[in-house]
Amino acid sequence: MRVLRGLYEGPGSHGILRVAASVEGVQAVLRAYPEEGYFSAIHGALTRSGDPAPVSLSPVGGPGLARDLQEILRRSPDAEAVILVRSEAALLSGEEFSDPVLPESSETGRRPKLVTCPWESPSLREIEAADLALEELVRVHARPQARSLTPTVNIFGPPLFGPGAEEEAREVERLLNLLGIGATRVPLGTSVGEFARLPRAWANIVLYREVGEAATRFLQNEFGMPRVTTPPLGSAGTGAVMRAVGELCSLDAGRVRRTVWAELARTAKLPWYARLAVPETFAGRRAVIFGDFTYALGLGYTLAREVGLEVAWAGTYLSQLEKDFLFQAGTFTEEAFVTDDPDEVAARVEEADPDLIVGTHLEGDVADALGIPFLPLCPPVAQNPFVGKPLMGYSGSSVLADALDGALGNPPREHRRGGKARALGWTEEALEALEDVPAFLRGRTRRLAEERARAAGSPTVTPEILEDSRP
Repeated sequence: MRVLRGLYEGPGSHGILRVAASVEGVQAVLRAYPEEGYFSAIHGALTRSGDPAPVSLSPVGGPGLARDLQEILRRSPDAEAVILVRSEAALLSGEEFSDPVLPESSETGRRPKLVTCPWESPSLREIEAADLALEELVRVHARPQARSLTPTVNIFGPPLFGPGAEEEAREVERLLNLLGIGATRVPLGTSVGEFARLPRAWANIVLYREVGEAATRFLQNEFGMPRVTTPPLGSAGTGAVMRAVGELCSLDAGRVRRTVWAELARTAKLPWYARLAVPETFAGRRAVIFGDFTYALGLGYTLAREVGLEVAWAGTYLSQLEKDFLFQAGTFTEEAFVTDDPDEVAARVEEADPDLIVGTHLEGDVADALGIPFLPLCPPVAQNPFVGKPLMGYSGSSVLADALDGALGNPPREHRRGGKARALGWTEEALEALEDVPAFLRGRTRRLAEERARAAGSPTVTPEILEDSRP
């Protein structure tokens, strides 16, 4: 029996609901058992806005979906679209129903558009389902439009609950405004009516490929809209995005270049930190990175190319993006992998013995056990600050500089600097006992046992020393 200590992704229905709750005018109807209707509680806890989640429960085994829809739309007359979501338990129940006919809205006099998710499956996970749900909403509503008279772009960022989702989009909007480019956010902050006008934009910027991939590919194929997929993380990534957008919007290259230089001097502090820090801060120090696709790759490239850290390995839990991840991670590290097992990640961290861990909140226990500096910068993260800080853009590069300075400001750990600590052997019995310790605590247990053995003057760690060292 395997005891899970955490999951990187939730069920597919949760991803669909996150996208639906991000868009104004969308009402989600969750077909599920009553005990599965917890999304509204999560919404209230994480948004802290006081606004109710636009999600209604249609209980499996209840009066029926058609009747539930009538009652839901009576309570939400301003809904312009209804997306039908089924929980994993509802999908497994084998319940079948035909697409219902929605009643006319008492407020608008029109029928809301019904959005179904025919690809739903109990095995589909949260992020991939969110990506496909956003594509469905765009596909149903987007219509051919004349291109806007002045340059505009659509910013496809993280959906609701994404770490710093508002701040990331706001920072990119700020940079685009410096170039005279207007922007529409998708999905967080947009509305059903704006979905129809998405094809007016000159290009799509994909801040978060995990959830914007399918929708922007549809817009590219259906309306010929180009897209920019480079993550604007770090100074180099941000500059690449600004230059690419400037070219797609037919801006003067010299003007774009001057804007980039001005922001580098005024806002971006990461290049100056990397250049002015004492050599011991980065020289010979190694980092490992695990998380989603966008942040793991963008931060990996930034740490390796801009900061000068060695990235021992990079990993992701998003198997649907495996091929692309392995290819891109290979530009800054010799080892890249895909897994959704936190214990495997913990074992890889212990084996690499890095100076810095950049990861999700699940790697926090591993870092604490091994005594390694830790930055929870890759989704999912448990932090939910009232005042968010972006990691993207030039402002985000300064946030990253602060985070790195806090994590790497102390001298390198002794055992990674010249091997000053005396190496110890372990008896076979002690190693067998160590295997019984959970992977995410194994590094700390090993360290405490070796410290106890040295204090006792023992050349090896025995089962007795291991037991005595455990807190």
